[in-house]
Amino acid sequence: MKEILNFELQYRLGRPATWIYFSLGALIAALLAAFEQSATAEFVNSPNNITGVLVPVSVIAIFFYAAIMGVPVYRDAEHKTAETYFTFPIKPTSYIWGRFLGSYLIASLVNVGIVFGAVIGFGIGAFLERPDFGSYTAFHFSSYVLPFIFILQINALLIGSLFFSLMAFFKKMPIIYLGGIVLFLLYSISGELLSNLDNQWLSIYLDPFGGRAFSLVKKYWSINELNTNSLPIYGKFLINRMLWLSAGIVLFLITLFRFNYQTFLKSAKQKKQKLSSAIVPKAVTNISQYFNKKSERQNLLSLSKIETLSILKDPVFLILLIIGIIVALFTVYKGNETYGTPNLPLTRYVVMYISGGLSLLSIIILVIYSGEAVHRTRKNKTFVFYDALPISDGSLYFSKIIALLSTAVLLTTINIVIAVLYQTINGYFTYELGMQFVYNFVLIFPGFVMTVLLAFFIHVLVNNKFLGHFVVIALYIGLPLLVTLAFKSTNPMLIFTGATPFFISDLNGFGHYLVGVSWLNLYWVLATTILMIVGKLFWTRGFHASFKERMVLAKKRFTAPTIMMFSVTLLLFVAVAGYSYYNLKVLNTINSSTYGDKTGADAEKKYTKYIGQAHPIVTDLKAYIDIYPEERGVMARGEYTITNTDQTKVIDTLLLEMQYPNMHTKLKKVLYNGKELLPVYSDSVYRLFLYKLPEALLPSATAKLILEVSAETKGFANEMETQVLHNGSFLNNQIFPRFHYDRSLVDNGVRRKHGLEKLDYLLPPRSDSAAIKKNLFNEDADYINFEAIVSTAADQIAIAPGKLHRQWTEKDRAYYHYKLESETDLFFNVVSASYDIERAEWIAPSGKKVAIEIYHSPKHKKNLKHFIEGAKVALQYCSENFMEYPNSVLRIVEFPAHSVFAQSFATTIPYSEDFGFAADFDRAEDFNYAFRVTTHEVAHQWWGHLVTPSKTSGANIISETLAEYTSLMTMKQKYGENGIKNFLKYSLDDYLRSRSFSFKPERTLLNVETGQHIWYRKGSMIMYHLQDVIGEKRMNDALKKFTDEFKYYRKGVYPTSQDLYTAIRTITPDSLKYLVDDGFNEIVLYENRVTSAKTEKLPNAFYETTFTVDSKKIYYNDSGKEKYVDSTANYIEIGLFGEDIKDTLDVTLKNPYYLERKWLQPGENTFVVKTKEKPLRAGIDPYNKLIDRDSEDNLQSIEE
Repeated sequence: MKEILNFELQYRLGRPATWIYFSLGALIAALLAAFEQSATAEFVNSPNNITGVLVPVSVIAIFFYAAIMGVPVYRDAEHKTAETYFTFPIKPTSYIWGRFLGSYLIASLVNVGIVFGAVIGFGIGAFLERPDFGSYTAFHFSSYVLPFIFILQINALLIGSLFFSLMAFFKKMPIIYLGGIVLFLLYSISGELLSNLDNQWLSIYLDPFGGRAFSLVKKYWSINELNTNSLPIYGKFLINRMLWLSAGIVLFLITLFRFNYQTFLKSAKQKKQKLSSAIVPKAVTNISQYFNKKSERQNLLSLSKIETLSILKDPVFLILLIIGIIVALFTVYKGNETYGTPNLPLTRYVVMYISGGLSLLSIIILVIYSGEAVHRTRKNKTFVFYDALPISDGSLYFSKIIALLSTAVLLTTINIVIAVLYQTINGYFTYELGMQFVYNFVLIFPGFVMTVLLAFFIHVLVNNKFLGHFVVIALYIGLPLLVTLAFKSTNPMLIFTGATPFFISDLNGFGHYLVGVSWLNLYWVLATTILMIVGKLFWTRGFHASFKERMVLAKKRFTAPTIMMFSVTLLLFVAVAGYSYYNLKVLNTINSSTYGDKTGADAEKKYTKYIGQAHPIVTDLKAYIDIYPEERGVMARGEYTITNTDQTKVIDTLLLEMQYPNMHTKLKKVLYNGKELLPVYSDSVYRLFLYKLPEALLPSATAKLILEVSAETKGFANEMETQVLHNGSFLNNQIFPRFHYDRSLVDNGVRRKHGLEKLDYLLPPRSDSAAIKKNLFNEDADYINFEAIVSTAADQIAIAPGKLHRQWTEKDRAYYHYKLESETDLFFNVVSASYDIERAEWIAPSGKKVAIEIYHSPKHKKNLKHFIEGAKVALQYCSENFMEYPNSVLRIVEFPAHSVFAQSFATTIPYSEDFGFAADFDRAEDFNYAFRVTTHEVAHQWWGHLVTPSKTSGANIISETLAEYTSLMTMKQKYGENGIKNFLKYSLDDYLRSRSFSFKPERTLLNVETGQHIWYRKGSMIMYHLQDVIGEKRMNDALKKFTDEFKYYRKGVYPTSQDLYTAIRTITPDSLKYLVDDGFNEIVLYENRVTSAKTEKLPNAFYETTFTVDSKKIYYNDSGKEKYVDSTANYIEIGLFGEDIKDTLDVTLKNPYYLERKWLQPGENTFVVKTKEKPLRAGIDPYNKLIDRDSEDNLQSIEE
């Protein structure tokens, strides 16, 4: 063994390939580390981020491990040295030990290079001092040791054992590819499982690289823990590592003890015997020899057929294809769901998920077989006679490319076949084959073509299979990363396979996006076609030649036909490139990823003086908006009544800042009291303009202001441009400019980079007397009278806030006049599309009738009842508890799936088509999220519109936390307290998981400014728990009083979070006030668990259960560092439960036999409870009402 080990080491260390792998591993790690960023308070080179860099490098290193550990045994077979080795008195185990151990040590050397590269990369990042990338901590060698051992070394052993074993037993290189792909797919599937709380445990066992297990262990870590905790060698991560380490050892042991010389040599001898026995002498026949164009075409077709069949009949290809189909089906089954609820198998969903699931594997297949096509004849030694055949270089060369492209066509067609089968199996028969064909062959297939042509060219040029594969992957992945990260470019003409953004919609179809995508696809196909032509010049025929010799040969092959082909393709490429550039850069702009930061910084330096400056306040707005869906343009005219509410200042200058995102937006006219104004200052970059008023606007004075705006689209751009679409336009009040300037940069790292001051808080404090007179959402107005006249295409319906007063058609355009019945904040929207309308009615407590209207795609009729039910329940709950709904109409309006959200405007709630319209709630495992989100958005008619928060720190909880609280109470009303436990668990998980992603230190609920996980999740859990303890009626009485006090800006100030806190604390009993203080003023996490539970049956047939719970409450600072542990008792729920049951809505419920709140002292508390039924589980805080860091141990099975 020692001699073989020494030979393997000497051989490997003397090979340039070893040092290439070492250098490439170091380079990749260095690049990833150097460009690592932290948008939070976490250090860029924290132990967490170090592991985060090394995990993906270990996945990429699969190519290195394959080249190092997959070939030692294969090399002996390929070079015919095995027969010689096996004549020596060497035991098979010694042979395997020597080869394996030597290769593993070399793989370890590559791992050392990876760590070395990461150290250098993080060092470079720290040296460059890029504030926008984040801050760095001191170098700690220990932060690299554990990831090296438990990530890189274990992965090298696992992957190396797999490849070594596969090659020892099968001696076929494609088998290695298959093994690597299986590992990669397991890694991908384990990632999919992380999105579902119930399936996360499975990802621990399926993840061969350790990254998913690590993410599970650290998902609730605070910023402080991410900065200080080393790789956790315990729990789920340790289970994962030991499981896959064992798998690697087992694979090696199987190889060690099952390998024998006879079996290894047998297959080669059998193959020779089989070939010799198959040779049957035949009479020589006369063969006609024609060497013309017809014979050349026949040769090309024959060779193409042979090459195609060699791929399609390859068992590895068939296995990969089967795996791909399974992955595609898994992807569409698991991916096509929201909140655990599957979507209907609509065509747009199915094509995206199936193509997405199979596309990556298809690309891998095409890359692999591109290499095989180039190197096959050399691998099996048939090139000697194959290349000597009287067949042109072109036929040999292009037949392989035709075979690969034919394979690509097959893979693309399979996408459609699987989609149709999946829809059929699920009882959905509206296949929309046109959409399927366009998506797959217009959008997906060109990417396959580019991949084939690039990969084939690289393999021809490099002339080494492993290196060729690596270069292809490096260019395919590394080049886009380099362009986007290093050069901050978003230009799709520089990013391989880059295209303009697009989405599919049931409302808008492919919309205008097909044009840009098609041109960019053609651009890249032509670019790779040029590479294909160049590759033909370097095609190796016959024995290997040096690159110098190939250059000489390339010059000879550059003949007139080749020149013609090259020239025509180049001219087409230049023409397409020019047209694409004209659209992207001349008609539109392509900004770097840092353009917005620089523009915002420059603006802040110039316009800081205008922050807080007195400006006009809108009291009335009549908007005229003309939407042109086909031209994708809009014309808008706003007729304002404005006033000066500042009693101390005169307004003599009008500031207008454009907000509409389209670059072709123009402020066409400004009229002040009938006089047209011209700007005295214009900033065309930031789109800010100053106008001198002909007459100053005195305190309390009013004036008339008219603004005319136009926006158009030109060609195709590198932006989504979702505002005006062919069907499903969605505009808001940003179509008009605003009257004030406010800073846009909030990240302190970015601010420091551009020389701006640090912002500890984004908003003024609650004590700021000026800020409490401004509303959070738009300081240009308080409450206004609003009406709008909207026109659109004759076949579309336009919707705006308010009651529809008039509808008419004029000059083949449809007009709609809306007017709000009550005042509102300056926050409106306009939507236009071809809709079906579902109508319902709700009767208010006063008897007033309210029309409920749902404007939806004709394809989306199944779930309308859930939206209507949610709207009715929320209207009823809010009207009964807070204040009656002030309008006579409520609309839910569907918009295309370019975004997934719902948003509440006065009387109108735009709702993404991807957010419940196509959900299959008949198969829902958890709560009905269409009902839940609808109740949340309807609640905003009160929390946000009737009661608008002030522009102060923490005030947004009045809008978002109270809306989410209202939604929870309606869910409690629908499902019962027992039925919403899963949603509370999701809320808890989302809050705890998101704490580490905030770019600002975590604020208390009273002070929070950013972070939906705090507004929505933490805030609603605190409110729900408070009402559960103090009583729902008492809580709602406080909120009603709060509403009466602050609705419609009645007090002349807007409410702050302190006002809400005071309203709730006032009605809370003294003994429970600590819950309000903890919830609003502190960052508190509980660590509750059941430590033991035992039951016994009593003689009277009752059961006596003794169980012990451990309770701990910890207070943290804003970085997640522990401040102190509470030493007082807490009022917490405990209970005993039987078997889970299901209600009439098929919702799984806990079955409590005993449930009671107790004052629990810190530490262990033991209880003895008698029940009539036999309990199966004991619990503390069993419904996840408290913010518990690990709620998995809140329930425990009871022993007998």
